[in-house]
Amino acid sequence: MTNKKVIRLAVSIFILGVLLIPMVSQASEKLQIKIWVDKDQFFVREPIPVNYEIKNISDSTVFLSFGMIAEDFVIKDEQGQDYSTHRRGSFTGGGNSLSPGETHQTGGDIGGLYGIKSVGEYTCYIYTQPSAVLNFGWTKSNTIKFKVIEPKGDEKKALNMLLEAEKLKYSRNEQHGGRDLKKAELGFLKYQELVNNYPKSVYAPLSLSSARGIYRYSENLEERKKVIPISKRLIEEYPNSIYFMSAFTSLVEAYEVLKDKNSAVNAINELIEKHPNTKISEEAERRLKQIEEWKF
Repeated sequence: MTNKKVIRLAVSIFILGVLLIPMVSQASEKLQIKIWVDKDQFFVREPIPVNYEIKNISDSTVFLSFGMIAEDFVIKDEQGQDYSTHRRGSFTGGGNSLSPGETHQTGGDIGGLYGIKSVGEYTCYIYTQPSAVLNFGWTKSNTIKFKVIEPKGDEKKALNMLLEAEKLKYSRNEQHGGRDLKKAELGFLKYQELVNNYPKSVYAPLSLSSARGIYRYSENLEERKKVIPISKRLIEEYPNSIYFMSAFTSLVEAYEVLKDKNSAVNAINELIEKHPNTKISEEAERRLKQIEEWKF
């Protein structure tokens, strides 16, 4: 490479760096993102809930998309392999705002969303442009580390049942190529068997969530009814799981599809009566207001 080309390359890199400074500055002046986990070690296939907090540290309202941030985790294993979300592009820019000093806190299972299934140590951070529409600057969070290890004892047995149920759930019919309904039903029962045998397993809430997923969007009303007891069980037995809110949603959805407002009201009132002054009753009361507005 000639001296002139070297000089041109150096100048180009310098100019690019100058152009990027406002973007970095903009991010540091507007948003602050913090991520953390409640523990740093997880079993294979155990959900990996990562919490994150977004704070507006500027003196003006910031418009952004919380959904886009959920897609922008940067995750690497010990070999440097990157993991990408399976739902990239499912969210669009805009839709949310933060006032000066306001924070938004949420979280999600990056294990499921990013397909983390292997034993090893992982690093994780968020690097996001939370509003491409508004040409928002890039923002980077802190970095965390966690390990994925093999389960032992009862947890190993529970994992084997989970994998067996999962295989049945996704079985295809050899004749017409669609879902094998008989095996799907066996998977539905196997998921529940896991919870019956190992109710304290880290896989129990995941297993119930996977069970309701088999029929959650079924157009067959009899199949849709099967979602109701599973959702109730998930709510009542595992109120601290990451599936708590979605269990309420699937419960209410099922009654709405069935056009059964009376049963929906009764089910929600039952939760309120059985679990007074808890997060269950609090969320149930909120859902009850929505149900009362139904008009079929």
